[in-house]
Amino acid sequence: MTNPDLALRAEQAVIGAALRDPQQLDQIAYLTPDRMAHPTNRALLGALIESRTSNPTAPANRMPELVAQKAAVRGVGADYLRRLADAAPQPRTVASYARLVQEAAVRRDLALHLDRLRAPNAGQRGPEPVLDRLAQRLEQAPPTARFSEPAPEPYQPRPLSANSHEVRLDSRLERQDIVLADLLQNPERIREVSAWLYPEAFEAGARREVYEAIVVLAERSDPVDALTVEWEVYRQDPERYEVKVEVSAENRSDYLARLSTTAVVVGVAVELGGEIMAEDIRARLVNDFGGIDVTARGPGAEPKQTPDVRATGPAPQVEPAPSYNRPRHSRCTSSSRTSGREGGQDDHQF
Repeated sequence: MTNPDLALRAEQAVIGAALRDPQQLDQIAYLTPDRMAHPTNRALLGALIESRTSNPTAPANRMPELVAQKAAVRGVGADYLRRLADAAPQPRTVASYARLVQEAAVRRDLALHLDRLRAPNAGQRGPEPVLDRLAQRLEQAPPTARFSEPAPEPYQPRPLSANSHEVRLDSRLERQDIVLADLLQNPERIREVSAWLYPEAFEAGARREVYEAIVVLAERSDPVDALTVEWEVYRQDPERYEVKVEVSAENRSDYLARLSTTAVVVGVAVELGGEIMAEDIRARLVNDFGGIDVTARGPGAEPKQTPDVRATGPAPQVEPAPSYNRPRHSRCTSSSRTSGREGGQDDHQF
């Protein structure tokens, strides 16, 4: 089952985006109010659709009043809806947020049907290992919120406050955060960087998972923002889902919100990404070949000879070669050898 907090944020993103641009509702006509998990959001989406149908030419600035009047939800007025609209990440990509809402709804339906299938039926059903494994993946659906519960507050990210005492990160992690901030704020750079910067160059944990999620979203041509990245991180591994990095001694701020608001120079991910990859390659080489003598040698220098220090037995005794008495021959003199050549005779005289 999808994380309830992420599902709520996706629902609020859909409603907020539609409030800012009511024409976006035409892209998500398949999304019906019953797909919303929270009753407040179900009522608001129904009021949005009705307002759009009855007042197709109504400007966006009038939608909060119209929707609040039609929804008639306790504690939900025009001001609440304006805050919901301001919190919407990217109104132009409302279709992507609607798909997240639909995905969460399908998972809830599966969890509900699975629970019914696994219920005992007078001993007629035996163990169902397949259903048990599926249940572990989907988990048990939480109780649905009731209409009597107050409307949820619009999601507000918690970036690091200006007056908080920040723990100084080492330069390596700081460069990784700047690369992620640049890619999160300037998604058009992602494909250029991801072509050569591999995920293992990032610190294991949230930083590496966020980078992998950013690359996956870009490959699917999905919008890249704090909500979609966190959703993708959760989708990759629901059991270990946690996008938190300690950045303050007093406050655990929203890591993705901090990246989204970090001031960066456009394109800095290319330069710092190269440094990150080079550092990782050097570290791998030291780890893999640290015991090898890689002392530089000049041109033409012979490699260092390593003496053989293995223990050996006593040196074998070599017998002297047997003496051989060759027959003594007469040697020709220089003059006779010369005269023999001139006369065509044999040089050797015995």
